[in-house]
Amino acid sequence: MSRCVRPVHREDIPDLVRLCHEHAQYERAAWNEHDRAAKLEAMLLNSENARCWVADGRGELAGFASAFAERSTWDAGTYLHLDCLYLRPNYRQRGLGRELMVEVARWCVHEGLSSMQWQTPRWNRVGAGFYERLGAVGVEKIRYTLPLNQCVELVGHDPARCSKRGLP
Repeated sequence: MSRCVRPVHREDIPDLVRLCHEHAQYERAAWNEHDRAAKLEAMLLNSENARCWVADGRGELAGFASAFAERSTWDAGTYLHLDCLYLRPNYRQRGLGRELMVEVARWCVHEGLSSMQWQTPRWNRVGAGFYERLGAVGVEKIRYTLPLNQCVELVGHDPARCSKRGLP
């Protein structure tokens, strides 16, 4: 099987959107495709702090990994956040996941970042086993999310109140 892991190209974006949708389905997450291609292109191809790699197998994209350099107040430094790692089912167990992780780790090392961090659903024992075989250690935390509409509700009727105190 001819395959390679390489940086994402502009012409890959429509296929990357499909992979993101498949990844969301795999993780049992909600999906909204609204303007996704344009947003991904801007986010992944026009930022110094973002990278995306694709696994190209047999003339189709087999999977992808995306990562972002993020700051940590706690560590007083910058770490690499692996946002997504996804392979289509028929490409798993063939070494492509490891190849993607090597490219992500290469960027981490090149930039001199403090660590790589990511999360996976608790039920994804296969993924957890893969990460542990790479040498990663699980850190027990709960990830929370607050959608924009809930942020608006939290802010209430006076969103500029903080600005009056000199905060953004």
